[in-house]
Amino acid sequence: MAPYQPSSSAGYAGRMRELPPGYTSIHDVLAQTVAPGRLVNVIGLVKDYQAPIPTKGTDYKCTITLYDKSIEYDLAGLAVSVFRHPNEMSKVPQPRAGDVLVISSAKVQSRGEGISLVTNKSTSFHIYSASDIPRPPQSAKGALRPPYGTRQIGEKEHEYVSWLYHYTNKDSIPDVATFQRQVDQSIHMKDKFCKLEDVVDSKFCDVIAQVVKAPFDEVEKTTLWVSDYTENDSFHKFSWSGPKQLGGSDGDPYGYLDTDIHTATKWAGPFGRRSMQITCFEPHASIVNSQVQLSDWIRIRNLRIKFGNNGLNLEGVLHEDRDFSRQQVEVLKWDDGTDCDPRLKEAIRRKMEYEKLKKKQLKNLVANESGDGAGTKRKAENSEELKNNAKARRKEKRGAARKKVEELDRQAEERLGLNHLVKCESEEQPITPLPSIIEPIQWKTTVDGEDVTLMLPFACAKYRTNVRVVDFRPHKLEDFATWRKSTESDVLSDYSSDSSSASGDDGCGSLHRYSGKKIWEWRFALQLEDADPKSRAKKDKFWAVVDNIEAQQLTGLDACDLRENPVTLNELREQLFKLWGNLEEAKTQEQQRQFANQLRVAANQPPPSSPTKIDSEYSRRTNSTELENQGVIAVSNKPFACCIRQYGVQVREPDPFWADAGEGHRWVRTFGLFGTKIC
Repeated sequence: MAPYQPSSSAGYAGRMRELPPGYTSIHDVLAQTVAPGRLVNVIGLVKDYQAPIPTKGTDYKCTITLYDKSIEYDLAGLAVSVFRHPNEMSKVPQPRAGDVLVISSAKVQSRGEGISLVTNKSTSFHIYSASDIPRPPQSAKGALRPPYGTRQIGEKEHEYVSWLYHYTNKDSIPDVATFQRQVDQSIHMKDKFCKLEDVVDSKFCDVIAQVVKAPFDEVEKTTLWVSDYTENDSFHKFSWSGPKQLGGSDGDPYGYLDTDIHTATKWAGPFGRRSMQITCFEPHASIVNSQVQLSDWIRIRNLRIKFGNNGLNLEGVLHEDRDFSRQQVEVLKWDDGTDCDPRLKEAIRRKMEYEKLKKKQLKNLVANESGDGAGTKRKAENSEELKNNAKARRKEKRGAARKKVEELDRQAEERLGLNHLVKCESEEQPITPLPSIIEPIQWKTTVDGEDVTLMLPFACAKYRTNVRVVDFRPHKLEDFATWRKSTESDVLSDYSSDSSSASGDDGCGSLHRYSGKKIWEWRFALQLEDADPKSRAKKDKFWAVVDNIEAQQLTGLDACDLRENPVTLNELREQLFKLWGNLEEAKTQEQQRQFANQLRVAANQPPPSSPTKIDSEYSRRTNSTELENQGVIAVSNKPFACCIRQYGVQVREPDPFWADAGEGHRWVRTFGLFGTKIC
């Protein structure tokens, strides 16, 4: 197709022609000034056409790429996806290179591949043959081919088509032979996607990877490093302190053991042979410089793989490809929910697994470098052997006492009247009394030949116990669910944030200051006491945290904005009533009483004759009739069996004397509810 040449009508062309009423420029569609899901009308020149191919369903799909005056010098175009039944697809007009296409009532969609249009049953197509379009101001009505659809277009559209075709740059439109070759290739197009571990020399492929080193502009080209967290023996070897060509030492498969501090700041990971350099020439370099940033997940199409100048390591190259009309580098959105590419999800999953391995190995490396690793292997083997022997002895001991324990638990369950609406896992495990769970943990050892007893900050342990709920936090059920900012890991269905990933500036904040996508999670705590009245006399209580996953299992509900979803709030209240009875009602009354006392004190009024404070323990020990006479709601709930785990949490500690978890941190013993469900 010959490029645009000025003519005697230059005066007419010099005036920018406005779109006919009701139409949207392609620039505005791509710039997302039109919300996804809205219907639009567009007019554009055809620069690419992919013939119909079968989808996973019953329809066929063809794709048309358009551009107009608003993006005439851009490499990208607007993709229009046409879905039709095979019998109807033959009726859809097939455009040729440079034809002008008028589309009415197409829906804007935002998916992993960016902004595009998708047709529906009400969409109409009008195609003007490029060779028959006259020069303006003549009407292009004579170039109109038989339409597809019911919508009629008028003279304003015909005149605009003439102007658009003759005064829009056509450098991005391939010639007739190239265009037809691309159409033929699209029929037999195969999926060229592959992981980086499978790339080989002289291969052209599509990849999905994360940018692990920011793009570097070298004027005529741009280089960047990417990784999909798979390994390839032909990639550069990056160690903890930077790249090196030699293989890692035994026991160091990930290459962390280079201690050259001068190269340590050059590479932030991933370590090992997991990353590949890519060199992008124009026009791709400009796209990368303007759109791609460090940590972005990107898709690169038709990437050429070759060995670098050293002849040892593979790298990718992206040259200008006039036979490839679509944008070859695009940033993927991982927060598209169900529209997220499954291959991107798998790459993110691999990243999560790699981060766990990296954290574990770096921890071991620090221990080795500090001298703590001397004889570690032998000690680990001996420790493992002792551990296995201890497990065998414990298993044998549990087996011998199992029948006795089960009988005692059954008798205790009948005596306590446990709540059968609450079930917990590991029913074969014996019941641990609450005082045994919360008592301090002592560890006896020898220091300089003398026996020393140390108080441990916590122990990693799990228990099954019988308890009763006596309080909860936050005070309002509406605050049992909170939000955090969305992260790339949320596309994984089995991922849940932990305390470390959800903390800090990227976690929760005030609703009025953050307008991005919010992930709602359960986060509340229950104060528990022993169900056995004999143990309860000691007033042993503790707080158990209920995190998002365990709260989902406990209540059978997904977290949401409870203030905006009263139905879910009522369902939550009904479920928790089975757990703690009328505790919420009694707690609400106590809060109201305290508020009334504050008002009374502020007004200098005398105190009432009723008790100054009514807590759940007082209400259980006092006759219910007496409490009713005083207008106090007596707490009534049943004990239940549940699973409790003990673990440690690091918190900030400015005092070095108490910083037992490293510099500036100390351990806090924490209990959490798990494996428990309200039926």
